[in-house]
Amino acid sequence: MADDLAVDDVREIIAVGRERGGDLLTAGEGVILDRIASLEGQAASLYARLSGRRPSVFELQSLTCPGVTSVAEAASELMALELADSLVPWERRAAALPMSALKESLRGLGLRVGGRRAELVERLQGHTHWRPGGWIRIRHKALIHRLATWYFLRAYPDRSTLVVERLGHIRWPDYAVSSTSGLFQDRRSLLAWEALRRPGITVDDALTGLRTGAYRAPGRLNLGRSLGKAVIEVAHGLEKNDPAAARHLYLAVGECLELAGELAPRVARTLEAESKRIEALNYLARLQHTVTGVDRMALNRAGKRLARTLRRGWAPDAPLRTPRSRTLRLPIGARVGPRPGYRIHDLDLPVEQAICATLRGHDRQALHAEGAIWSTLFSLLFADCFFLDVPGALPVRFLSAPLDLGTPAFRQARGAAIEAVLAGVRAGEAPDRIRDADDRFRGLRLSGATWSLADAEILATVANGIGPAGLSTILLRILQGGRRVTRGLPDLVILPGDPIKLDDAFPTRLDGGLHLVELKGPSDTVRDEQQVWFDRLLRTDVAVELWQVRPSDMV
Repeated sequence: MADDLAVDDVREIIAVGRERGGDLLTAGEGVILDRIASLEGQAASLYARLSGRRPSVFELQSLTCPGVTSVAEAASELMALELADSLVPWERRAAALPMSALKESLRGLGLRVGGRRAELVERLQGHTHWRPGGWIRIRHKALIHRLATWYFLRAYPDRSTLVVERLGHIRWPDYAVSSTSGLFQDRRSLLAWEALRRPGITVDDALTGLRTGAYRAPGRLNLGRSLGKAVIEVAHGLEKNDPAAARHLYLAVGECLELAGELAPRVARTLEAESKRIEALNYLARLQHTVTGVDRMALNRAGKRLARTLRRGWAPDAPLRTPRSRTLRLPIGARVGPRPGYRIHDLDLPVEQAICATLRGHDRQALHAEGAIWSTLFSLLFADCFFLDVPGALPVRFLSAPLDLGTPAFRQARGAAIEAVLAGVRAGEAPDRIRDADDRFRGLRLSGATWSLADAEILATVANGIGPAGLSTILLRILQGGRRVTRGLPDLVILPGDPIKLDDAFPTRLDGGLHLVELKGPSDTVRDEQQVWFDRLLRTDVAVELWQVRPSDMV
């Protein structure tokens, strides 16, 4: 039964993949896919299993496959159909064998068997016929991987998703698959995209892909972020010895991916390394009023430093609002993993759990949520918008959100529905909307939702406590940039309750409203994204505090 299901999975991937991109395949690839889809019996089971495994070569005498009683016969059938062959060089055989087989082969050659695996493999290089028996190499795995990419719409698909879904461990949303205009313009575009996904791609090839737009593809197939990150890492390594080359890479990535503001301090640093401080300052000044948020803070910091060294002026921004600060002393305990621990009720806890336990002792509930609670509220409030019939947004099964979520296109394509939700939030309807959506969607795999965090009533309480203005501020930011913008939101949400007095804190009194609290230990500092969120929230009258946690034996 399991083997038949594995075969069914491969057939479904082929069928759906061909529906989505059949026009991008050659006639020869079509023949191969027909041959794979028509496999029956043990040969079908063997191919379905082995094509999903990481290695491509297997030793027949040690190969086992569930449901396949005669691996040799099944392998022979695959070879006759040219879906496998036995052309496995001895170097590849050595790399594929387990340690026990490697040592046995080395003993047979009279060679030393000690050392690490890589050393044993290297010791066998140049030797042949050191182990009897046949081998099999599975062919056309790349073609199956291409179809799986189209099926799941992920650059690195995971076929086990089908197994987990079938076992009922994950409940996926039920929605109508939408029409789409195609994944790639033509086969040339497909091959250019696949070339960018290969391991070991050069910086020049990555930049070419970024400049030509070959990285573009729907949803998670888009390779822009991964390519940009790879190029930026190379540029970091060049800053000291070849600042001009590093600057070239930063400017290229910034232009292609609209990251000029984020990379501006790095560009200025490369100019400084070449003693071009005035040019660096002028570059930052030109960009100062084109960036916002965290990028603006980093740019201003670099500009102020440069202006000070050159004895020139730098136009300052209005200061950001800062939260009320509170110092809280907790008894130090044993470390919890790599982090300091605090002793609460004979338990050693990390700081977030220690604060939550302390507040529970005063009959106040707190959630260690950071961005998770806000992305959960966002998903519940906009869940109905996720699954509207928007062309190309839900082109395959097994999606927890539409492909355009986290981009401006999400709001543009669902204008009236999105605005209706925002109007309801501003009117104070968020708690009731959250209860209703939670009743309908809880337990589904919904992008951004963490169901274990809190039940519907607590989520509604949070939405009511932060107020329409504060909640709208957070929702609008997530609409614009996706879940990643929640980085920097405070660690804890203290739910409303009776006012309490914290004897080991200063100030000691905590009023009964909802509070967002950022926790900092003795050596922690506030990050830029946290300062930006403090300012945004405080401007909407949300109660935000910065708690400086100190061990009780410190002054």
